[in-house]
Order: sequence, then structure tokens, then C-alpha cells
Amino acid sequence: MNKAIRHRLLVLAFTVSTVTVVHADEHSAEIASSYNDERPEFVAMGFGDVSYLSKDGSDTDGFAIGQVVAHLSASMGQSFSVFGEFTLTARESGHTTSVERLIVKYDFSDRYKLSAGRYHTPIGYWNSGFHHGAWLQTTVSRPEMVKFGSKIVPIHFVGALMEGLIPSGKLGLDYRIGFGNGRHSNIAAAGDAGDINSDKAWMVQVNAKPTRIYGLNLGLGFYNDEVPLLNGSDVKENTVSAYAAWTKEDPELIFEYLHSEHELLNDSSVSGDVDAWYAQFAYRLPGKHKQWKPYARIERTRVNNTDPLLGAEMLDYDGSIVGMRWDFNSYAALKAEFRNEEFDNAGRENNFRLQVSFALAKL
Repeated sequence: MNKAIRHRLLVLAFTVSTVTVVHADEHSAEIASSYNDERPEFVAMGFGDVSYLSKDGSDTDGFAIGQVVAHLSASMGQSFSVFGEFTLTARESGHTTSVERLIVKYDFSDRYKLSAGRYHTPIGYWNSGFHHGAWLQTTVSRPEMVKFGSKIVPIHFVGALMEGLIPSGKLGLDYRIGFGNGRHSNIAAAGDAGDINSDKAWMVQVNAKPTRIYGLNLGLGFYNDEVPLLNGSDVKENTVSAYAAWTKEDPELIFEYLHSEHELLNDSSVSGDVDAWYAQFAYRLPGKHKQWKPYARIERTRVNNTDPLLGAEMLDYDGSIVGMRWDFNSYAALKAEFRNEEFDNAGRENNFRLQVSFALAKL
């Protein structure tokens, strides 16, 4: 395997393992590397990126500093660990810092792992498979439905999570069950300082990683919450998600679908649906061209105008992208991406993005 690919997959496996469940053999490797003779161990990783954007009809084209990201992990004995993800983000008003994830976790066994803290909500594939740090993902940016700050998906979740393997032989099943605070009054934010009503959000997800098909990952999930509106009404939110991902690099195939129903609790006649999906294809070129990875993605989001939670937000979206990733270094990549997209039927527009992303590791 190409050195760049190997390093990228190792780092990605570490990042995902802090929140998600891995196969038994992967779990054994994690235990061996993370818990050595009961002595505490510390792992630090960093990510960053610099981009250039050129957009149709825009007079603000230019360079932008992406998020500076730190992943910090500490293991204290064979069962207890702590993980934190912190970002520094450039804004027009200056730089802001944020605790993106902070998780304390106790492993009772491979079947039962209990954690508490702030997560990327385990809805679908991308949100819990790719975290902050553009180098970890093939593309320049996340799909629109799960972008950071999205109102379609509650990106962050504060609460407790039980996860583990389900005895299933070669099916490779695992589960996640979460319970905690719902959306903030700003529905794009999580309830970090406490829930804003007495109704807690809960979720369940079941995933399959068949051992006979290396790299295949399938999943179904459900999310439920009651969201208070500023006018005093409450909206019941039910979300069903499904995904299929095959991440062999040659090829990489990801498909994800989400359907949400929002209903005003004091008037069931006021309701609306959200349908969103994307499909991404990428392929690591063979032989001496393994540093190159072309990719493409199509996306679509539809929100009913009658939706009591999102109907006034004008979130309809259609987009298609094509791009090329060049891993010119084991810890750095250059990505060139062309986008054609439309927001809420406002007309198609084109933009071009160029990004250098990188990773730093201290093991």
C-alpha cells in the first residue's frame, strides 16, 4: 500500500475509534497500542488547511485559513479513556475557539462501552465518520446536509452513549444508543449548558461491517427530539437515516439518505418533511499514480415550505462537484474542486476551490 494511504488510514482509524465501535481485530489492536501495561498514555494530533475560493459574481474571492484542529486522547488503564477535539476558526470578527468533542469513556467489554460528553451526533455516516480536519476526508468540504452549522442535521449532541458489538458472526454488527440534550434555541447548536426543555433527545443506530467484503459499512439510524420554538410552541422531530459506504480507496463509494418529519405538537395539521441525500464516488489510481485520487459527488436537499422547524429557512439545495486529490506528502494533500450548485432555486452558480490540508501527529 502507498505510504500516504497507509498513514491516512491509520490516522482515520484512530479518529473514528474514539467515538465509534470497531471490529474485534481492530479493537484488539487499539487495546494493544493504547493501553500498555496499565500506564497512562497520551496521543496528540493536529490538522489544518488553507484554501482559495473563486465564485461566480463574487467580489470576495481569495484565500481563507481553515480550522486549526487539535485531537487529544489519554488512556488511564485498560478501560478508561478521555478524548477531546478543539478548534480555532477564522471569522470576519476574529478567531473563535470551540470544544467540538469532549468524551469520557469506560469499556466494560467489546459489547458494552459507556461514554458521556459532547459528540458528533451518530446520524448516518459522514457526521460520525469524518470529524474536524479537512485532511481526513477526500473532498475539500463536507456535504451540504451535514456541513458544520447545518440545521438539517443536529451536528453535535451532548449526553451519554452506549455502544458495542452485537454477536453476529461475519455480519459484523454493532450498535449505538444515545440519550441527552436536544437542540439549542439556535437549532444549529447543541445544548452544551443544559437542555432548554424537559424532553430529552434520544437516538439508536445499528451498523454492519461484513467481514467478507472488506471496507463495506452499512447502517440504519433513528433520532427523536422535541424542539421548543421562540413563539412558545414545540415541534416533534423524528429523523430516519440510512447509508452504505465502501471505503477501499479503489473505489470509495458513499451514499447517505436522511428523512425528517417535523410536527407542531399543539396542532398536528402543521407539519413538514425534509429529504436529503448525497452520493460520492472516488478512486485511488493504481501503480505509480497512487498519489492521485479523482472524485465526484452529487447532492440534493428538499425542505417543505410548511415545515414548522425549517420551512422558513430556505434550505433547498442541489449541487454537483468534481475534483482531484493529490497526496504529495505522507501528511499533506492538495485538492482542486469545481462546484456547480443552487441554493433554494436562486439560480445555478459555479465556484472553484483549491485547498492544502495537512496532519500532524505525536504518538
